[in-house]
Amino acid sequence: MHWVFSAVLALNDGSAGFYESAIGPPTSKDDNSTAIKFLLTDYVLTTGARCLDGSPGAYYLRKGVGSGTNKWYIHHQGGGWCESWDDCLGRSHTRLGSSVDYAPARSMKGGYFDPSPLENPMMYNWNIVFIPYCDGGSFSGNNETVATYNGTKLYYRGKRVREAVYDSLLTKHDFVSTTDVVISGCSAGGLATFLHTDQWCDAIKADTKQPVKCVGMPDSGFFLDFQDARRNGTGDKGKLQTLADRLGNTISGNYHAGLKWVFETQNTTAGINQDCINAKSTGGTSTDDPAYLCQFAEHTSVFTHSPLFPLQSEYDSWQTGHVLFYPNTGADVMILGKNITRRIKANLFGPHPQSGAFLDSCWHHCGMWNQIRIDGELVSTAFAKWYDGLGAKGEAIPPKTVWAQGKDYKCDACCKP
Repeated sequence: MHWVFSAVLALNDGSAGFYESAIGPPTSKDDNSTAIKFLLTDYVLTTGARCLDGSPGAYYLRKGVGSGTNKWYIHHQGGGWCESWDDCLGRSHTRLGSSVDYAPARSMKGGYFDPSPLENPMMYNWNIVFIPYCDGGSFSGNNETVATYNGTKLYYRGKRVREAVYDSLLTKHDFVSTTDVVISGCSAGGLATFLHTDQWCDAIKADTKQPVKCVGMPDSGFFLDFQDARRNGTGDKGKLQTLADRLGNTISGNYHAGLKWVFETQNTTAGINQDCINAKSTGGTSTDDPAYLCQFAEHTSVFTHSPLFPLQSEYDSWQTGHVLFYPNTGADVMILGKNITRRIKANLFGPHPQSGAFLDSCWHHCGMWNQIRIDGELVSTAFAKWYDGLGAKGEAIPPKTVWAQGKDYKCDACCKP
């Protein structure tokens, strides 16, 4: 069985190629990269932890060994968002909306998944949890109502899937004995990391048997809150979207409206950062500072209290073709890059000086774990140095927090180690 992450009729966020290279069929029974699937079948009836099509949520686990036995890396898979009823219906027939075709085991190699200390010096022998993405809303939805669209039932339950994974790890895999946790994800999973790291860290710190060091490492998840005036939440030049316009395609310059649709339709209020929701919930969605803004990384990052270390391109290649109105120019991309950098500094570093980042100037999206060097460091060693510099509970400020290239677009040399 071939693992397909990209899919026709499902919005893709540019992460499919990365996952195709990092997650594949097991090479042998004794391969130390192999992760085993756990279906959340028991939670379907108790909590409603379902994928879009109603099938159970799931996760893959590769057990840690040696010094990594009680340390955990937890990864939310990316894969875009379903931003309309047609998108969600189409996605429900793919592995981005259904668990029915998930393989019993996967080989997880490369980057932050790699079991080699040369490639992954800090986390190579940790427990690795991979959570397949099957809800279309960055693991945030909490809609009790089962929607029916074109005769098909759709479940918006990403929050419940995520929480069921946590409970299953706690009760079946001794997650309660953990000492170190890195919450992560790529693209839409990177956004999930911004949205949910506090929820993971707060829960495990409340349940654990000893002090826990818990941080977030979102990869390519800082999507700018941007809506081009030429879109107005509809199709090109203000025209209403047709089925051909919408199914399987992202409307460039329409990111704000798309994520607002996710917030409202999937009922993500309880599934995202509650400090952000509480700060913005008094005005409702008609004010200038509504609660739905908490669905966006740049707004919710102000309210996080767990240390975060984003891996982020200033010139994110997916954002240049989708968040920005397309076609655009190099000058437009430069403006995008300056805004990404400025907003990370203002909304993350400003209120949270213990947080850090690896901000490169390479035009890419996801991955590039050890392919870029800044100030003499690869991502793997920069992250490890930042992590080691934090206090036992993540409260201290490391000696160095930010690695930034700061080059103009388009810098091909920035993509090389």
